[in-house]
Amino acid sequence: MSFISRLLALPALLLTLTTQGAPVYVQAGPGSFNHAALDLLAARNHMDYQRFYSGTPAHTYTSAAQAQTWAFSALANSTIEGQLVPAIVDAMRSYQVTELSAAVHMPIEMCVFGLNKTGKITHAASHPAALKQIARWLSAHQLQAKPVPKGTNEAARLLAADQFDQNTVAVGSCALKAVYPELTLRETGIQDNADNHTLFGLMKMEKRPQPISEDEARSALAHVVDQANVLINTRTDSAKALFSHINQRLAQMQPVALFKAQKHRPIEDLSREAVVLSKALEQAQQQCLDTGSVKAFFQAQMDAAKAIQYRYRAQWLSEGVPNQEADLTQLRNTLNQLGAAILQTLTTHLAQHGNLTTELKPVFLAALNTDNLTVQDKQRLYQALQSVRRVENCQATD
Repeated sequence: MSFISRLLALPALLLTLTTQGAPVYVQAGPGSFNHAALDLLAARNHMDYQRFYSGTPAHTYTSAAQAQTWAFSALANSTIEGQLVPAIVDAMRSYQVTELSAAVHMPIEMCVFGLNKTGKITHAASHPAALKQIARWLSAHQLQAKPVPKGTNEAARLLAADQFDQNTVAVGSCALKAVYPELTLRETGIQDNADNHTLFGLMKMEKRPQPISEDEARSALAHVVDQANVLINTRTDSAKALFSHINQRLAQMQPVALFKAQKHRPIEDLSREAVVLSKALEQAQQQCLDTGSVKAFFQAQMDAAKAIQYRYRAQWLSEGVPNQEADLTQLRNTLNQLGAAILQTLTTHLAQHGNLTTELKPVFLAALNTDNLTVQDKQRLYQALQSVRRVENCQATD
């Protein structure tokens, strides 16, 4: 089996290991960016892992290798020169990846937590690497950095345990809120680099017979990063195909609005909506998609479609209705074909890559470029789309 074929077959493996609750040794601690990234991975399959937070990459790899199970850690970060995470390079000197099951490419958003909502801040506690990524925020607020080498989770824990004074805040992943609910989220998105992303991998590890050099470890890690990027790009390309069909369907609303304006017909046609929903739900059932979530998504699509048409009609009140022909019969045939293509592409994506999750939302927002479609329309559409689920233990029919 070729390397690409193995990668494409991995989602089935990933679903199996999550169903069985296989243990995963996770770099860093609860509330870390690794925690948040593994949450995204779990959301793809609507399941979770048996997690063991293991601190350093070296300890994470040691534990996973000894237990012959999975390790989850960062691999690369966009803000690091050369992008390879130094602590991972060092751990790779003694351990090698024998299997890469899944990858997550996640934006890094730094969040500020305090003991209260509005009190004065004099110090910010976090891991030294995190403090380096918020230098501008620290300078703008004239704050002193309080390094906590054990990690962002430890900084939040110490704050929650009243080990810092009232004027100190902890900085780290927004996932810390779930771990320390007694802390107050004061600010989000304070990182210096808005394009701050980290690549994470779910891997099987094996101890090397002998440690290798740093250069050899860098080369080995770069190879794993390349493999992870193949997984990321394959999943993204699949999603882009789906998003393109959705965009094409919405793009048909201009000629639909034109026909209705020329014929003096109302934009809302509830009987037609019922037909569209009926066809969508029939196809969804045949393809083992949850009909309730499909219904909500198609309703969101139709609501966005009506909103586009209303905006064109408002525009034409001042500009006049364009003198162009529009054939509603042909338009409806096209819409039916695109609706079927959306469900088929969605079915394939869910089967091969798991549920749509938040890291694909920017791709969705960029893909939908139809005129008269607002950001709010897109947000609602994606919220409905990422809620669509497959029906387990269901046999698809033609």
